Amino acid sequence: MTSAKALMTAWNHVAPEREEEFNAWYDTEHLPQVVALPGFMRGRRYACDGAMPKYLAWYDTADETVEPGLHLKKFIADSSPWWRRIGGFIQHRERMNFQLKRDVGEKPREDTPWLYIVHTDIPDHIVDEYNEWYDKEHLPRLVTVPGVIRARRYTAVSGGPKYLTAYELTDRNAFESPEGLKARKTPWTEKMRSQFQNTRRSMCKLILPAVRPRQNK
Repeated sequence: MTSAKALMTAWNHVAPEREEEFNAWYDTEHLPQVVALPGFMRGRRYACDGAMPKYLAWYDTADETVEPGLHLKKFIADSSPWWRRIGGFIQHRERMNFQLKRDVGEKPREDTPWLYIVHTDIPDHIVDEYNEWYDKEHLPRLVTVPGVIRARRYTAVSGGPKYLTAYELTDRNAFESPEGLKARKTPWTEKMRSQFQNTRRSMCKLILPAVRPRQNK
């Protein structure tokens, strides 16, 4: 199967008393139907600790044209009665489209239980160095930390912040281990992190493993 070259994220937040129905709708109706659309390769869902919005749907797509494409637009326009009901009490929603820039580490056989996300902007004058630091030092060092399986880096095609890095973890505390602290503590890392702007960090727990189109099973 062709590797995914892009990513669509969908963030949502609902009141605690609505979460049970929201999750049932997303898991049994919405996500499987989205993944069945052309260009969508798989989807999974997370609940993010202490985050607003709380719920993240993560869709690997064939390329960055899938999210703004006609198939998704038609699907949204033809929303189901259950979807329209759920939409009435979603407090926050945010959809973004990204292009894959870097994939480091092993592709896990099974979805890892944790996904750690760093979402940030960087000043224009330092973008080239930022990309070099991430690709040549930061990601290669971090995927050697026990409990860190894979790291992927994306650039936003729509929405912001512009840069998104996602780490697939078997241990949610991997970056706080002695090995993790050592991997993150370099002069170059300190310099680059001081330039981050509009940064959002989220530790997300897997609540629905990968759903794939039927023809790809």
